[in-house]
Amino acid sequence: MKIVTYNIQFGLGKDGHNDLGRIADEIRGADIIALQEVERNWQHSGLVDQPKLLGDILAQYYWVYGPYFDVDASQKSADGKIINARRQFGNMILSKTPILCSRLFPLPKSFIVDQRNMAMGMLEGVVDLGNGRALRIYNAHLSAKSESDRIEQIHCIRKTIAQAPGEGGAWTGSSDHPLWLEDKIAPPMPDEFMLLGDFNLPANGPEYSHLIRRDEKQSDLIDSWTHTGHASNEGVTFRDSEPGGGQRIDFAFVDQSMQSQVTKSWIDEDALGSDHQPFWIETDESVPL
Repeated sequence: MKIVTYNIQFGLGKDGHNDLGRIADEIRGADIIALQEVERNWQHSGLVDQPKLLGDILAQYYWVYGPYFDVDASQKSADGKIINARRQFGNMILSKTPILCSRLFPLPKSFIVDQRNMAMGMLEGVVDLGNGRALRIYNAHLSAKSESDRIEQIHCIRKTIAQAPGEGGAWTGSSDHPLWLEDKIAPPMPDEFMLLGDFNLPANGPEYSHLIRRDEKQSDLIDSWTHTGHASNEGVTFRDSEPGGGQRIDFAFVDQSMQSQVTKSWIDEDALGSDHQPFWIETDESVPL
């Protein structure tokens, strides 16, 4: 099974062109895809519905979208009718197998006045792996502006992931009432999970230590990059403006029970569709066709 996480910067590539078709070509071989910075109704991306457009291009995938940033973009026509629209920015999960249920979690944000500090969030999707198995996928995007915000966001992420199995799926229990018979089987909330996304933090920073709990004998979050033999300070998923600069700020973590299944990880250094690079991992899990 191949999994990729990619901050697509709303399709704005290194050449200055906005091209979602190029994004789709760069990720098409994955079984599960986690995208960040997918948007609706922004002028700089042509006021398009990017989740729908990506879903149409990648028509062999199931998908869910979670807009953690949502503001009014409505207009009023000449005859007074409201043309309702939302300007949104968020995360998207795509899967070759059904996404049984999903939830969107807002992440903590502080009030900052000297720079733009957007609302951020994490999208959860429970993916059907077939044969009665499922996998929780978490797609997170953390603040680029505030280290203290990122630490609070990490605490929120860890708590959310830890509590999920005890909460169950989108609903639990059963009902014989005819209004609720459309969904007969409650979706699972499995123990196994992956945490993917753009964390806006380097692997040598204090926030990373909070994330994997480096001070503990054995972390409950396994960094797939180092687990597959790469040095922690090796690899670049986002290059800054300085020549030769850049850091690994996009990650794919798995829980302890899955670490033996992760066989390979790599950064697609040739991708041009965004200011980030796609980060891939491969597991020995098979996906039903």
